[in-house]
Formats: sequence, structure tokens, C-alpha cells
Amino acid sequence: MKTCRDRLVLFLQCLAMLPVPVLLAQTPKPVAEAPKKAEAPVLYSSAGYQPDGRRDPFLNPTLSARKDGTADEEEPRGTPPPGISGMLIGQVKLLGTSLGDDGPVAVFQGPDKRAYFLQERDRLFDGFVEQVGSDFVLLVRETRLRSGKVVTQEVTKQLRTP
Repeated sequence: MKTCRDRLVLFLQCLAMLPVPVLLAQTPKPVAEAPKKAEAPVLYSSAGYQPDGRRDPFLNPTLSARKDGTADEEEPRGTPPPGISGMLIGQVKLLGTSLGDDGPVAVFQGPDKRAYFLQERDRLFDGFVEQVGSDFVLLVRETRLRSGKVVTQEVTKQLRTP
């Protein structure tokens, strides 16, 4: 039989294997934590890693191109031709519409104070006439981006404000 001393040693060994919170059997009171501040984003230097003319292999080159803004920048249109085909949609003013022999006709006034008669599918410098109604004209503005995309936007010019 085991002696009392052996039992005590066995009990102390088992007690040593138990985790500390079980021994204490008390849970600490929750302490109100201060609100955590958001970590500041990591800023990288704009100087690229280029030993021997090579780029940094850990930076994504497509993200840096978008960051510069050159990927989706509007492409220059060049020199505008004379007449209505060289005028922007924002520069012309709708004077009236009529029904001609060839279909509906819109009358526009350019910045040169001249009147221009346009039918559907006639071009301006940054777009074209899509539809001529009885009291409105629907124009489509086209914007070409350096990335190759063409963005279209519909612009309605009305004779009378509703």
C-alpha cells in the first residue's frame, strides 16, 4: 500500500498539470477597453526599386498605372474642323425642329452665331445626333479613353423647359 506521502506527491503532480484558471476558479471582471484606432495605411515611397534598370518585382505595375491616372485619361481630339463638325455639344444651342422632306431636322446655333441644320446621324466634334423629336434633340457624346474604351453619354437638348 501506498503511504500517505506517496498520495500527497501524486495529488500535487496532478494539481500541477491543471491550467491556472481552473485552479483559481475565478474569472476576472471584464475591463472596458479603449476604442482601437484604425491603423494608418502603409505608405510606400514613390521611388521604385530599379537596380540595373529592373522594376520592383513585388509591386503590381497595373495598379501603379491606375494610380497615375494615365490609363483612363481622355484622349486628345486634335484640331477641330471648321463649321458644325468642329463644335462641341456643349457649345451649340437648339433653336428649333422641323419636319423636312428627308425627315426631321434640328436647327442649332453655334458660338459663331450661325444657324446649322442637322439631321439624325450628323456629326459634331464630340458626338452625333441620334434622334430629333418635336421639341427635343437627343445627342450622343463620345469620349475616347487612352485605354481604348469609348464612353458614350446621352445629352438631351429641349426647346422649352418643362
